[in-house]
This record gives sequence, structure tokens and C-alpha cells, in this order.
Amino acid sequence: MTDPRNAARPMGVTIRQLRAFVAVAQDESVTRAAQRLHITPSALSMLISTLEGELAVRLFERTTRRISLTDAGLELLPSIRKVFDNLDQAFDGLRQLSDRRSGRFAVATSPLLAATLLPPLLAGFRARFPSIRVDLFDLPVDEIAQAVRSGQADFGVCTADTDIPDLVATTLYQDRLMLACQSSHPLADRREVRWAELVGEPLAVLRHGSGLRTLVEKGFADMGEPVQPAFEVAHVTTAVGLVEAGLALSILPSYALSSARSPGVVAVPLTAPVMERNIVALTDGQRQLSAPCEAFLAHFKSEVTVLAATSAPKKVKRKTAG
Repeated sequence: MTDPRNAARPMGVTIRQLRAFVAVAQDESVTRAAQRLHITPSALSMLISTLEGELAVRLFERTTRRISLTDAGLELLPSIRKVFDNLDQAFDGLRQLSDRRSGRFAVATSPLLAATLLPPLLAGFRARFPSIRVDLFDLPVDEIAQAVRSGQADFGVCTADTDIPDLVATTLYQDRLMLACQSSHPLADRREVRWAELVGEPLAVLRHGSGLRTLVEKGFADMGEPVQPAFEVAHVTTAVGLVEAGLALSILPSYALSSARSPGVVAVPLTAPVMERNIVALTDGQRQLSAPCEAFLAHFKSEVTVLAATSAPKKVKRKTAG
């Protein structure tokens, strides 16, 4: 037996008929609507007639001078417009999904970030979006902003040590400064270390002019103590090497330390004060980011906290004499 609800339901209505209905209702003219839809007026009239036949109701009042909606047409129009709005949103979503799954972008970053934080994030991103190609530029820190300005890079990833007025900095991750020491050092087993406990310890710090050196000086200045380093170096990797050799302690960002690269080095959070620095996406506000760029930055923000937590060197329990 036929369901009476299905018997009354129009099954042959097409998207083309409905678009014709909306166009005529909007233009109040078959001729103008036909021009906009790139079909002949007679073809458009046929679409309207077949739609009315399918619905078993008159949608338009026709005179020699004008065409206007009937009460039934006025009631139907908002619902059909909503249908098309929903369809357009769905199609836009599909197009954006397709755009995110293919394409290419370029990112500029510092050699340290390019060697530590970016590779695992890029590996995870490639696993999700294998058709997106990424060009990675590892540049001196002071060249990253210019790479973004010139268009060489779609965006930069760097630390926000100073404001750059003509570019937009969006925080991706907040990194905490850590004490780096040998796993055999007395401070290695501590949950946290106060800055005051580092006074008198041999320190390897970056030279003047780096954002990291500025933060280290601020940490000691908060205690009223000057920085008195045993070593002043140009590169973080040099500081890590000095720590590994037992020649110094160092104060470094957590992403610069990993158990894979520095198996003999332990990272201990510093406190009193807690010093943090923002890792930001540097973009040109005059250029819209592509869908692949947006997808990568979203991936970065969602994955970096887990990555930093799992890659930091862990404390190793010392064996006690039995």
C-alpha cells in the first residue's frame, strides 16, 4: 500500500527548476532572469511550468506587463533560498577541504627551530596531507621578516622577541626557559630550580644581541644579580655541547633540548621567576593565507604542546648503592 505522505510529496523537482524559480522571483521578469541564467526565455518558462505542475500549485501571477509571486510562491521562496544557502555552504566546505588537501606553501624559520621543533611537526602534517608540498627556509633570525615581506615565504615561524610593526604576529606556542645540566648534576633530580640557585654556577649563555640572552639577563636582574657567564657562545648547539661535556650549565628553551639529540642532558623548569617566550606565526596582513597554510598552522597549534612534552629530556633516576 502506498504511504499517503509519499504520494503527496513531489519527487521530480530539480535544482535547475528551483534556481529558475528564485531567479524569476528576484528579477520579476522572465526575460531578465533568462539572461542571468544564460538560457532562453522559453526554456525558463518551461522550467517554471513544469515546477508548478510537479508541485500542483501556481507560483506566479502573469499579466502582459509583469510577473509576480502568488501567495504560495511567497511562502515557498524563503525556504528555497535557505536550501540554496545551505548548498552553497556545503560546496564551499568541500572546496576548502580539497584546497587544504593539496597545494604548496613556504615557511621561513630559524636554524634552531628548523632543526628541532619543525621536523616532527612537518612529518605529522605530511602524514595527514601527503599532497601538500612544503618549502622550508632555514634563515638567520633577522632575515625571517624580510622573507615574509618579499613573498619568498608565505609565513614565518620564530620567537617574538621584538615587535615588527608591518607584520602580524600570532602566538602558536608559549615556551618556558629550562635549566640544562648533566644528568649527574645535583640539580638534575629537582622538580624545579630557582634562578637564585644558579648564582655562582658556571653558565654557558648566548652572546649579547640575542633574544635569549635578553631573557637570561632579565631573569638574573629580577634577583638583583648580574649575569657572569663562564662561556659566551653564538649558537645554542655549542651551549648544549658544553653542558654535555660537564663544563657548564645553560638556560635554554625547552624545544632546543631533546633526549634524542642530547642523551646526557636533563631539562629542569626554572622558577622564581618563570620566564617564557612566544613562538609566533609571522604573516603579512595584506595577504590572505592559503588553505594549506591555515591547515599547517592549525596542526602546529594542536600538536606542539604534546610534542614538546614528549621530546624534552627526562630526568634519570640515579642508582643507589645497595
